[in-house]
Amino acid sequence: MKNQKGITLVALIITIVVMLILVAVSVAVVVNSNIIGHAEKAGEAYTSADDKMSTVGSEKVINGNTASVENYMLNAGVTP
Repeated sequence: MKNQKGITLVALIITIVVMLILVAVSVAVVVNSNIIGHAEKAGEAYTSADDKMSTVGSEKVINGNTASVENYMLNAGVTP
């Protein structure tokens, strides 16, 4: 019997306990840091920004201005 190799029940229980402690600490950090709230705010900001931008043909329109390279160059004062 001494030559049998494998994991013992005590080692398995200790491993499970350590894993449960790590999960508990991780959940506590996520809840206390309000990371889910920040993700929801970021999603809402993305949605509102996407609503402000519409598409006309293949060009994007932002606040009534066509977002093309030509318009950007004209607004920057660069002549093509």
